[in-house]
Amino acid sequence: MKHPKRFLFEGLLAIRLVAIACFAAEPAAGDGNARIVFIGDSITGQGGGWLGAGYVFKMREALSAVYPEAKHELVPLGGSGMGVNAWLALAKNETKQKQDLDVKGVEVAAALSKPADVMVVMLGMNDVLAPYVNDTDASLDQWIANYRELTSVLSARLKPKVIALATITPQTEDPATPVNRVLARMNQRITTLAAELKANVVPTHATYWDVLAEGRKIQSDFTLAGDRIHPNAPGHVAVAMAMFKGLSEDKAAAWLREERLAKALSSLKPGAVRTAPPLWLVASGVVLRPWNEKPSDADLAPNPIDLAIERGEDFTKAAAKEGGAPLAWRSFQSSINLTDGANPGSVDFAGITFFQNFEAGYGARWIHSGTARRLNLELKTSGVGSVIRLTAWLNGGRIYSDFIDKEPKRQTSREVDLRAGWNVLVFKSCHRTWQWQQALNFTELDGSMPQGLEYRAAAPSH
Repeated sequence: MKHPKRFLFEGLLAIRLVAIACFAAEPAAGDGNARIVFIGDSITGQGGGWLGAGYVFKMREALSAVYPEAKHELVPLGGSGMGVNAWLALAKNETKQKQDLDVKGVEVAAALSKPADVMVVMLGMNDVLAPYVNDTDASLDQWIANYRELTSVLSARLKPKVIALATITPQTEDPATPVNRVLARMNQRITTLAAELKANVVPTHATYWDVLAEGRKIQSDFTLAGDRIHPNAPGHVAVAMAMFKGLSEDKAAAWLREERLAKALSSLKPGAVRTAPPLWLVASGVVLRPWNEKPSDADLAPNPIDLAIERGEDFTKAAAKEGGAPLAWRSFQSSINLTDGANPGSVDFAGITFFQNFEAGYGARWIHSGTARRLNLELKTSGVGSVIRLTAWLNGGRIYSDFIDKEPKRQTSREVDLRAGWNVLVFKSCHRTWQWQQALNFTELDGSMPQGLEYRAAAPSH
C-alpha cells in the first residue's frame, strides 16, 4: 500500500476518488468526494471570497486541471479579525455558529456538521496584528496551548482523516522587523504542535518568502501583499502552492507554478532604483490607559515630551512622564517592505517595535529650506483597521490633533509656513489597535513635490 502521506491524489484516481482521501490507511467509502475545511481569518475569507483570485479558488482550479474527473469540496471558514482565542470561543459555542463569516453562504454550523477528509488551520496573523499576544514566551506559550485546544475541539466535530497546520504568512515583508521575528517564534511552536499531533505542516510562511525573493529578483518593488497583510493575486497563488506542498500534492502545486505563478512573474518589469527616503527620528513605548472613543483627558494632556516640543527644547531628553526616564530615540527609514511602501513620509511602527494596544510613539524630522515658503503638510494613514489619534507640530506650533483614521479617505492637509533655515516637524501618534502607520509629507500648494528641501533625523548643530 502506498504511504498515505506521500500520495494524495494519484493513489485513488483510478477508482475516481478524490486523492486527498488517500490520507486514510484504506480508501474512503462513498462517492469519494474529498472534503477539505479551512479554518482561518480574513486571509482565508478572502481566499474563498475573492472570486477567481483567492487561494481556495486557485486550489480548485489546479485540482480541476490536474484531476478533471475528480470531485472535491473546499470549505473556506475565514473570519476577519479572528485569532486563535476568537476561533476557540466560536468552536465551543454551537449557538453562535449559525452564521456566515467572511464568505457568504458558508455557515459555520453547517460546515462543521459534516466530517472532513482534511482540516487545515491557518491562524496567527491577527494575534500579532491586533495584537492579541505580546512578545514574551509566556504569552506565546499560552497562545499555542489555546491553538492545541482549538485543534482538539474542531477535530471532535470534523473527525478529519488528516490535520494540517499552516504556518503564518509574514506581516511586513522584511524578516527582521519585530513582528516577523515574533511570527517566526510562533511558527516554531506550530511546527512542534504539528509533530505532537502527527499533523502535516503547510509551509505557507517559507513559500511566501521564496516567491517574494523570486519576484524581487526581477522587479525590486514586487510585493505579495499590498497592505503587507492580505495576499494579492500572486500571493494567493503562493498560499495555494504551499497548501499543496503541505499535503504532498506535487502535481497540483507544479500546475500552479507553471500556469499561474510563472505567468505572473513573466509580466514583471525591472524598475528604476528608488531613492532612499529621508530618515525619521522615532521613539515608542508610551503606554496609555485603555480607551475606546478617545484617550482620556489625562492622557491627552501634554506630557513632558509634548511640553518640550512646544517650548522648542530638546524633546529627546525629556521624560515620557513626570519623574520617568526619556524614551530611546533612534533613526528609522521606511521601505517597500512596510505599510504604504516607500512613501517618503511614512512611519510604520511595525518596523520599529512589537507594539501593544494603547501605545503612543513619536517621529521627528528636521527640514532645511533656503527661503521662507508656504507649503501643504499632507497627513494620512494606510493601516488596516487603524485607530490613531495623531498630533503634529511644526517649529513647536500645533498644526493638527485629531483622529487621522476618521478623516475623509483617512487623510487631510494643512497649509504651513516653513521659515528660512532649519525647521522641525514632530508628530505624536496614540494607537489603539491594528496597524500603526501614518505618513506626513510636504507638498507645494498645487500638490507637486517641493524642491530644495534637506531632511535630517537629528537636530542640526548649527
